[in-house]
Amino acid sequence: MSDGAETTDLPGPTFPLKHPGTAVIHAGPRQDPRIISVPTRCTEHTIDLAAGTDVFAALETTLSAHSTKGIMAEFVSGQFGHIDYVHPAYGPDAEHPMSFTQTFAVVGPAHVRHASATVGFRDDVPFCHIHASWTGADGTVRGGHLLPGTLAGPAGLKVRLFVLADARLVSDVDPETGFSAFAPHPFEPESASTEATAPDAVVSRVRPGEILDEEVLAVTRNAGFESAEVVASLGSTTGAVFTGGTAPWPAVEFTHLAGTVTDAQSENPRVSLTGEVVDVAGEVHHGALAPAANPVAVTFELFIRRTI
Repeated sequence: MSDGAETTDLPGPTFPLKHPGTAVIHAGPRQDPRIISVPTRCTEHTIDLAAGTDVFAALETTLSAHSTKGIMAEFVSGQFGHIDYVHPAYGPDAEHPMSFTQTFAVVGPAHVRHASATVGFRDDVPFCHIHASWTGADGTVRGGHLLPGTLAGPAGLKVRLFVLADARLVSDVDPETGFSAFAPHPFEPESASTEATAPDAVVSRVRPGEILDEEVLAVTRNAGFESAEVVASLGSTTGAVFTGGTAPWPAVEFTHLAGTVTDAQSENPRVSLTGEVVDVAGEVHHGALAPAANPVAVTFELFIRRTI
């Protein structure tokens, strides 16, 4: 397929749909804890990927380039030259309502709107997880879960890296959902000093059904941060509930989540999140997330940085 236009003609669901924001109970055994967090020191870097660069290979190489076991990333600007991708789809039955489409391809330059990535390991081999949205040459906006084979376009790509000093990111199959998911593990680098600075960030894996903004606040509070920002985060929710609209149930994938937490340790904390998601038709929605309304669908790879 050449441009992803066929994604709107995919089969519909064989089971009743629920309202956006309705939590899904997966068929596999429930796993605990529901959120796994690792505090870490973080340094920020920017890289430029030249035209024709294999995006996955380039990001996976950054692990060795920065002598780290985990990186969260967000794409700042640029073009894709070729995109291989899938996007959320209806699953086979009510017990397994979420799945992915077949592979689609975009051939030709497409401008990046948003993209976020988790870079770590699967089976001890560097592995990358990327969600993105883009504007094609005809002005059409699409998005999805990128696959290896995706290349930088003629204008290249600029990517912001958040290099984690104290966390190893590992992707494994989750028995609860049946999907692969990244989780952080504490990691002590060989060069660690007894005088090392305190963690200034937290990387977390959030399990299905947990409310996104509530977990953002919980992670911030548990880290002892008074205020924080959410960056370079990706995952899914059960449809999306924005303050001005919704995206359809049962699953949408975030290409971008950003926000702030202020007065986290007080009795009146404030959490403000905005995001962009891709739905089961490959269409893109964005806006401010409604409070206490967005349960995680499959997993969320959450990255929070202290601002004070």
